[in-house]
Amino acid sequence: MIKDRIGLIVYVNALKASRQLRRYGNVYFTSKRKKYVLVYVDLDQVDEKIAVISELPFVTKIERSERPFISETFANKKGKIAEEV
Repeated sequence: MIKDRIGLIVYVNALKASRQLRRYGNVYFTSKRKKYVLVYVDLDQVDEKIAVISELPFVTKIERSERPFISETFANKKGKIAEEV
């Protein structure tokens, strides 16, 4: 069974310490220039993970991805929702 996941963008002071984030979720991407780490966690545990990660001394800010909550049905040029075939 596939669990629902959500991405967390964790801004850090030092990228060397970002390796510790592996124990809280799956590290998907690390930006060296902007100093952030993209971590995927389970959707049902996201509030607990944010609370724990925000207490780490090297973390400056955490942003939550809004992708699971955005509607993915798009309209065509006339403004009507395209019917699925």
